[in-house]
Amino acid sequence: MNLHSKLFDKIRVKPEPTAKEKAAAAIKPCEWPGCDKAAKHRAPKGRNAEGQFWNYCTAHVQEYNKTYNYFDGMKDDEQAAFRKDAQTGNRPTWKLGEAAAVFAGARRRQAKYIEDPLNILIKEKIKTNAKHGRALRRNELDALGALGLPEDAKPAEVKSKYKTLVKRLHPDANQGSRANEDTLNAVIKAYDTLRATGFV
Repeated sequence: MNLHSKLFDKIRVKPEPTAKEKAAAAIKPCEWPGCDKAAKHRAPKGRNAEGQFWNYCTAHVQEYNKTYNYFDGMKDDEQAAFRKDAQTGNRPTWKLGEAAAVFAGARRRQAKYIEDPLNILIKEKIKTNAKHGRALRRNELDALGALGLPEDAKPAEVKSKYKTLVKRLHPDANQGSRANEDTLNAVIKAYDTLRATGFV
């Protein structure tokens, strides 16, 4: 490409505006009726117009701020409800444990759409115990494994196996030997887990 061509002589390039010109262009006229001063300040338009602003000069933004009331036109009970909701970021809240069932149900519904072959993400529903009639959780499966029982064990089988293991592993049944103490603690912990979840 020949930069010394006659075609380039006829091209007019608009000069880049200076910083002063940019600043002057950014300043808008005051939007107060009858005012033609430069608007250097923004003022919020108010409720139901969030993110929208008026452009005012210094004198008029001060006058606007003196009378600005976000709650103008709202009743007292509406203001109280708004303030209460604002404390939690306008998100619903519940007392501790009140909405646990709702969230558990939602998570179970989501489980259909999530691929998790190792069951790392979904802990709520892993396998169904047909004889017990409900879904087993990961901690229940681990507890059944610690007791040496299959996943389809009945609550009566769990109780029976627990009693047998405690009698066999207890130090009184082993002439005071504490060699099986860790195994006994694991069995007791597993049974307590199954009791806490309502399995037995």
